[in-house]
Amino acid sequence: MTYSYERFLNERALRTSEKVTLNNIGYETIELRKEEMDERFFTEQEFKALPKVCMVTAISYLMKSNEVYLMMDVYDENNQHHVKTVWLKNGEIQSAKD
Repeated sequence: MTYSYERFLNERALRTSEKVTLNNIGYETIELRKEEMDERFFTEQEFKALPKVCMVTAISYLMKSNEVYLMMDVYDENNQHHVKTVWLKNGEIQSAKD
């Protein structure tokens, strides 16, 4: 199993020459009820399929260029099943490759 912070660091290493380490990132895990989730991060079908309670691990990094990268991993709180990863750059939804 690859941890969220490992995936974040690996993706950033592929897309920037700026050295990003575990000491440089911010991260937290929070529990959110489905109705607290931001619907814009999901398709209609994905949102309907969300469990009642989700665990969200959010990892962020501020580049020297002032661009903010954020990755959110959404898990089913009951069984730790990974539901979706959401990537944001400066608050805009991105694919992992952007």
